[in-house]
Amino acid sequence: MKRVIVSTIWVMLFLSVSAVKPYCLLGESSKTVHQLTAEVTQLLMESDFEVLGLYHPNNNENLCVVVFTCDELSSMATSVTDKGAFGTTLKIGLVGSEGKTDVTFLNPHYLKHAYFGSTTNRDEVMRMTAITDSLVKEALRPIGDHPVYYGSDMEEDELSTYHFLPFLPRYHDVVVLDEYLDYEEAVVAIKDKLLHGGDNCELVYELAFEDKEISVLGLAFYGKDNPDEEMLALMGVDCVSSMPIEILVQGDKAYMLDGRYRIPLFKSDLSKWKVFRLAGIAADMKSCVKKLILTE
Repeated sequence: MKRVIVSTIWVMLFLSVSAVKPYCLLGESSKTVHQLTAEVTQLLMESDFEVLGLYHPNNNENLCVVVFTCDELSSMATSVTDKGAFGTTLKIGLVGSEGKTDVTFLNPHYLKHAYFGSTTNRDEVMRMTAITDSLVKEALRPIGDHPVYYGSDMEEDELSTYHFLPFLPRYHDVVVLDEYLDYEEAVVAIKDKLLHGGDNCELVYELAFEDKEISVLGLAFYGKDNPDEEMLALMGVDCVSSMPIEILVQGDKAYMLDGRYRIPLFKSDLSKWKVFRLAGIAADMKSCVKKLILTE
C-alpha cells in the first residue's frame, strides 16, 4: 500500500514538468564511498529493486556506480520496440572528495523523454517513469530527502529529438556493432568475447529478457587512454551516473549508442568547440567495443 500511495503522489507531481535536468543530487555524507556503496545497495534491495552490478570507473576508488532496475522500469522500457531497452537501468553515482561523498542519481524523467519520447504509449511511459522515480527516492530517503536536480535544463520536446549539432546523430542513429545468425548466438558470442577479451574490459552487469530476445550489457574499460577515462575527463565526475557504456542485443544484432549522441545527451552544456574532442572519444568508444566483440 505504501508503494502505491508514494507512487501516486509522484505521478501527479511530474505530469506537469516541461523541462528536465539529467541528474539529481540525493545528498552528501561524511561516510566513505565504500561505506555508502554498501548502504545504497542494501537500501535498494530492501525496497525490492534488483541491483545488477557496480564498478569503479577507470579504477578510481573515489568513484562508484551502482546499476539497478525494477519491474516497472524494465517492463516499460522493453515494451518500446525501437531499442527502448537502452533505458532498462538506472544508476546511482557516488563521488568522494575532501572528506565527503556525494550521492547522485540519473534522472528517469530525463531518460523518459530522450529514449521513449517518440513512443505512441506516452501515458503509460509517463506513469511508469514517475512510479520508478518516486520509489527510488523513497528507498534512498535515509541518505537524503531534499533532492537537488542539476545539469542543463532540456525541454521535453527537444530531448525526444536531441542532437548536439545539426550534423550529429540522434537517439535512433545507433551503431550496429555486429550481426549474428540469431539472438542466442549473439549473446553467447558476445559474452565469450568479453570473457576472453583481456584485462582492459569487464562485464559490469547483464540484464536479459529472453522471451523478448533482448539483453543489455554494461562494460567497464581500464588501462591507458580507455573510453571511461576519456569520458570522465570530458564530462567530469558529476556525470558519473551516466556510465557505463552499454551494448544492446536485440534479435540477431548488437548495438551501442553513438558517443556523439550519448556524451552530449548527459553533458548538454558541452561547449561547441569541443566537438572534435567529442568525435575522437566517440570513435574510440566504437573502436574499443567493436574490437572487443567483433566476430572473426
